Amino acid sequence: GSVNPAGEAFCSNCGSMLGAPAATDAAAPATAAPSAPAVAPAAPAVSAALNARLIVEADNQEFDLSGKDNVLIGREDAVSNIFPDVDLTPHGGEEGGVSRMHARIFAENGQYMLEDENSTNFTFLNRQKLAPKTPTPLHDNDEIKLGRVLLRFKEA
Repeated sequence: GSVNPAGEAFCSNCGSMLGAPAATDAAAPATAAPSAPAVAPAAPAVSAALNARLIVEADNQEFDLSGKDNVLIGREDAVSNIFPDVDLTPHGGEEGGVSRMHARIFAENGQYMLEDENSTNFTFLNRQKLAPKTPTPLHDNDEIKLGRVLLRFKEA
């Protein structure tokens, strides 16, 4: 029963997945983006030879990305059935403004890419705000900031 901003995939009040508007809805083009993540994992890239990791700056927790084609970064939410590959909940994610589905790292043509998933508190790469749904190349020692949580990207 809550009113949510156009384009949101989940209710800001209860976390339930929101249904897509009818195709005849004038707002349909603006709200089509939330359905895109369901398609994205179906696009595997050649990444078996790629080795990388994410390090949480606050506590030095490492997440191995080696051999993974598509890694969702965010906060776990069992109610909404969201279990990201890199769960920042135990690393200050909720307090730091990390969205449940905040960003993703994926491999494309032998290169790791970072993409903001329409997060509430934005994704920054080396202190530059990323536009939502705009893949940006990652390089060794890049600084990634999700909300107020700082990560370091390391290529092995």
